[in-house]
Amino acid sequence: MIMKTRTIMAAAGAAMLAAACSGVSDTTRLVGTVSEEGLDEVNVVIESHGIDTLLAVTDGKFSVELPVDPTVMGSVSAGPYQVRFVPDGTKLDVTLGAEPSVKSAFSGSVNTRFTEFSEKSVSIQENFMTEVQNIRAKTDISAEAMDSLMIANYDRFTAEFIDFSREALSQNSDNVIAVAALSNLAALLEDDVQVDSLIGTLSPELQASDEIVAMKNLIETRIETAEGKMFKDFTVEDSDGKTVKFSDYVGKGKYVLVDFWASWCGPCKAEIPNIKAVYDEYHRKGLEVLSVAVWDRPEATKDTAKVYGVNWKQIINAGQVPTELYGIEGIPHIILFGPDGTILKRNLRGDEIGQEISKYIR
Repeated sequence: MIMKTRTIMAAAGAAMLAAACSGVSDTTRLVGTVSEEGLDEVNVVIESHGIDTLLAVTDGKFSVELPVDPTVMGSVSAGPYQVRFVPDGTKLDVTLGAEPSVKSAFSGSVNTRFTEFSEKSVSIQENFMTEVQNIRAKTDISAEAMDSLMIANYDRFTAEFIDFSREALSQNSDNVIAVAALSNLAALLEDDVQVDSLIGTLSPELQASDEIVAMKNLIETRIETAEGKMFKDFTVEDSDGKTVKFSDYVGKGKYVLVDFWASWCGPCKAEIPNIKAVYDEYHRKGLEVLSVAVWDRPEATKDTAKVYGVNWKQIINAGQVPTELYGIEGIPHIILFGPDGTILKRNLRGDEIGQEISKYIR
């Protein structure tokens, strides 16, 4: 559900799209009101178009003409107030104040549909969290029954959100709503091949946008490093200045559990006892464990590793090299590699770590 920077659609393509929609012109007109006194200028930004400009506020009013590109997002702000908008070729009425808003004069505009999409997204998530609170408030059921209710609630939420996002994607294959919908699906489906096929349903202009290109590259990277594929090697300069290769540890004839982590990451530190438990149980039987510190400061890594009793092999100061190579977006990310370097299981957590290792080492 995260929105990132997009690149622009070619001007000719944008003009053709604009001409095809009733109520849409070849420019986006932003007309705004700033309700708080003392704010005498607004900042309008459409990053992918290189637009970052200040506009004077006169008698609480401002206006500006902007390019048309429904594949990107823009923002307009004054003091602490900000709203985001889609430059979709319609007249947009902006209010900056206690209740910031942006409304299109055309009810069928991309901007209007994006607002509706966002509101529905929030509503689905709020309903999910409300039910979570209701379940937690139950004092007359067992822990097992509560877990079952939580799982059922999550399954309902996931199914609803996937259906909602799929429909939004199918109806908006040429605009920024599709990017948000696809981001939702990428997070929930956990099927890179399926998400990659959905990218193919987008308009050529949207497929060429920075965000979709980045998403496609990430998916391709994960497909290349999926379970069953051979490990990818990398070389970094460790904290002591020595060159270290991943292949110094993986593909050497032993099962290797690799933990990509950082000292500032709470969930990473929460997994260390689980990793230590399997290390203590299986190391003498041939398991190797390797912690690879990413996105971290070497001294912080060393101090935290010492505090948490990390007494297995480490690569410190790997930066973002391995996370880019393996398509890792969040940590901890724990991978089990086979003796020949085959990726056996990705994204292990908790008890699943020991359960997976027990399939290979007795």
